[in-house]
Amino acid sequence: MEMRYGKKIFYPIYDFEGMTYANAVNMKTLQNAIYIMKMFLDNYPESIKRIVVINAPIYFTWFYAAMKPIIPPVVIQKLKIHGTDGWKETLLEDIDANELPVYLGGNRTDPDGNQFCETFIVRGKPIPKSYYIQNRTKKLTLESDVKKFTVGPFSKKEMPFEVREENSYLEWEFQTKNRDIDFSLYFGGKSLEGVECVELIPKQRIDTCDEPEKGCFKCEKEGNYTVAFDNSYSWLHSKEVYYRIGIKSPKDNELYKSV
Repeated sequence: MEMRYGKKIFYPIYDFEGMTYANAVNMKTLQNAIYIMKMFLDNYPESIKRIVVINAPIYFTWFYAAMKPIIPPVVIQKLKIHGTDGWKETLLEDIDANELPVYLGGNRTDPDGNQFCETFIVRGKPIPKSYYIQNRTKKLTLESDVKKFTVGPFSKKEMPFEVREENSYLEWEFQTKNRDIDFSLYFGGKSLEGVECVELIPKQRIDTCDEPEKGCFKCEKEGNYTVAFDNSYSWLHSKEVYYRIGIKSPKDNELYKSV
């Protein structure tokens, strides 16, 4: 392609053969693919001839159609999605048959006849499970002072703390066994009649599968502070949360309450 166009050309080809339904409709799969495409197009727009997806299962095309309105136009303009048919013709429109490997519809092979041309093409392969970070023991679960609770689907766990000294520090550390969870902090609590809840840390979805989440908040007022773990957005999955939360005195930095 460099000889044909007079400059170095990138031509990403994504082969989705064997993609499962779970992977095809996984938001992170699409987000990562779009991120890579957009990164190339933002930085090397003239170097991308086309982005071709081949062997896309029907459920991927459904999901793509639903997500298309939020995909950057610069990606859509370059993107070509094929099922099991028609993609060889698309590739041959841009790539000389003698340069295109046999398994992609061309004529080129390795010297030993390998049609996958593995001497110059590194094909994606499944990552060994031994490399999965999620398979490692969670750091927080090994600590002696850590507690845990489970939040079911459509559920929320609220933990009130009474701060008895102004300018105390509310500290927390937590980690989910898997998936993410919404975290927030507010002053007051539903259990206190006549006390209006004031949001201190807005609800934010946090994924702690790899590393624990740590935080600290300076409580300028005495009163009831509530830490909330919200799983109400999940329809199917419960979340197991390992945590330690405590309040430290502003005078001597000693922990005077922990759970």
